[in-house]
Amino acid sequence: MDLNDNVFHYTLIERIVQAVHDGENPLDCWSAEWSFGFPVLRIYQPFAHLLVAAAYFASGKYLTLMTVFAWIRFLAVVLLPLTFFAAARLLGFSPLVAAAAAVLAPMVSTNYLYGMEYGSFDWAGSGLFPQAVATHFMLLALGFGYVALATGRRAVPAGLFVGLALLSQLIYGYMAAWSIALLALIPHPAVHWRLRLRRAIVVGATALLISAFQLVPLLTDAKLINHSRWEAAWKWDSYGIKQVLNWLFSGELLDHGRLPVLTILAAAGLVLYLWRRRRQASQAESFTVLGAAFWLLMYFGRPAWGVVLEFFGATADMHLHRVIGGLQIFLVLLAASALGALWHEFSRPPLKTPLAAAAVTITLLMFYPMVRERGRHLAANAAQGRQNLAAYAAASNSLPPAVRDAAQHRGRAYAGLAGGWGASFRIGSVPVYASLSEGQVPAVSFLYHAMALTGDIMVLFNEQAPAQYRLFNIQTVISPAASQVGPPGLLRQRARFGDLQNLDAPGAGYFDLVDVPRVVNTDRANSYDVNQRWLQSDGPASRTHWLLDFNRDSGTAMALTSPGSPAGEVINEAQQGQVYRAELDVLRPAYVLFKMTWHPNWVAYLDSRRQPVVMLSPGFSGVSVPAGHHRIEFRYMPGPLKPLLLLAGLLGVGLISIPRRQRVYPLVPPPPARASKRPQR
Repeated sequence: MDLNDNVFHYTLIERIVQAVHDGENPLDCWSAEWSFGFPVLRIYQPFAHLLVAAAYFASGKYLTLMTVFAWIRFLAVVLLPLTFFAAARLLGFSPLVAAAAAVLAPMVSTNYLYGMEYGSFDWAGSGLFPQAVATHFMLLALGFGYVALATGRRAVPAGLFVGLALLSQLIYGYMAAWSIALLALIPHPAVHWRLRLRRAIVVGATALLISAFQLVPLLTDAKLINHSRWEAAWKWDSYGIKQVLNWLFSGELLDHGRLPVLTILAAAGLVLYLWRRRRQASQAESFTVLGAAFWLLMYFGRPAWGVVLEFFGATADMHLHRVIGGLQIFLVLLAASALGALWHEFSRPPLKTPLAAAAVTITLLMFYPMVRERGRHLAANAAQGRQNLAAYAAASNSLPPAVRDAAQHRGRAYAGLAGGWGASFRIGSVPVYASLSEGQVPAVSFLYHAMALTGDIMVLFNEQAPAQYRLFNIQTVISPAASQVGPPGLLRQRARFGDLQNLDAPGAGYFDLVDVPRVVNTDRANSYDVNQRWLQSDGPASRTHWLLDFNRDSGTAMALTSPGSPAGEVINEAQQGQVYRAELDVLRPAYVLFKMTWHPNWVAYLDSRRQPVVMLSPGFSGVSVPAGHHRIEFRYMPGPLKPLLLLAGLLGVGLISIPRRQRVYPLVPPPPARASKRPQR
């Protein structure tokens, strides 16, 4: 397993494959592994993950899923220079400039700022797999968008690439869309502004149609998506003017840990553009400079612009620090224009050997610090990865059996939190809880995603509180064999696997019978505060929950119950895929608590009759039940919305692709006809 977000991405790919096998909708299914469950694929950009799953099925499952994942990640990184070359040529740059862009693209180096450098993608880096795929689509969108606005051709492919960028990494699609909008505003000597606008609208409409099946649920579920308080503020807001300019002029945005050669080349590209303006710089050069300026301003973030960013669609829930990728793309193209111009000057006929030798020498001198630093980075990454492979091989008789044992016990597992001993409980460099994710074991662990409102509550788990094991359905604790976890006597060793031990925990199951004596008005903004307050009360121990009237959707007419004698017991609990069932012996009116994150697509059947599902603290699902013997079933039922939107989008793109006669917009009115002065014969 990687030391980064690829743990999350690989598990999501596993979920897609499992959904296909089980006949579920792979575009909208429940993922139980993290944050008490959430329909991640409903709102999270899926195309890069679907690409891996499709390649896996295309191989006839001959290759393992991990092998396919590793190869596609590898190709997404190493083929980036080829896409830079293609995009630069589509933008109208010369072959020399395009070649310069291709060789400069892998040279970007930052101190893990989540841009287009190797540190965003390699084993010890950030694991931004969808971003690696989306970068290709963004570059091709820029290239085809340039052709579309200038000639009227390739507008639909340009829109498709914008849409695929949106579906791979939302922010990269956002950057592609705004970059093409910026391009439409740049005057073109041969294309009227109205015609540029029409062509840009075709690009945008195509992108919207192809991505609507993902964007619409994202908008409709916005009130359910968590704005995590555990994310650093700079991820949401970026860094401000002072910090960004300091990084820019010190070389940290392109040349971390070495001489700022790439930064100097980008500055030279800007100087070259300003000098050429007197002789009419090309449209592509103007686009490159304005694109770099625009994304530099956007990278300043909310400390600089505040609510003005709302006008550009950069809501408070957008990870604004990721627009560094757009800035770096345009800076690389700017640097390539300078390097390409240098090569062009030395290659002008008549070509002389001393000039060619000088060009080669200057290029080698410029590239030496960049190549050396990048080589050292990759060597360190490879060494650390090999060390972890050795550690994983040494643990092959302990870790995999421990994970399989946890999976067989159905409930959630716990291998420590990232803020506690779980961070140091590792195999090599990788925490054990990463292997729980890979094994698709629901767990209380690291926040591999914080999209669920319950995610921020999960990390408040107190392992010294017996009631919280039952509340969160933790049935297995994996820990070092010699360690003591939890209150004395609560957890008993179930099995030992080498240096690891699996402990039985009193999780009890995904269903429980509880009392609900109180209604609390709740929304996304106060959800954490409300549920934290409840978690710290005696509610978990007394099984007394609050009905969370989320955005006043539940209504306060729901029946409330009063704590008293035991409400009954849950028997014969079973799970088949993501369908959860149990039998209930209910002694008095109560609520059945289903220990999964509430979502409106959860459907509950009590004795085969559909019942309204309400939200109970700490954000779980619940159903009111009368006294008696009952059968309860919960199913996640997403409905046909996403498939229908996808089908409609494909049909819409097909209609847009039908050739139409273009209306001609003259740039200037034709001059009036003059009488001929030539004598008539």
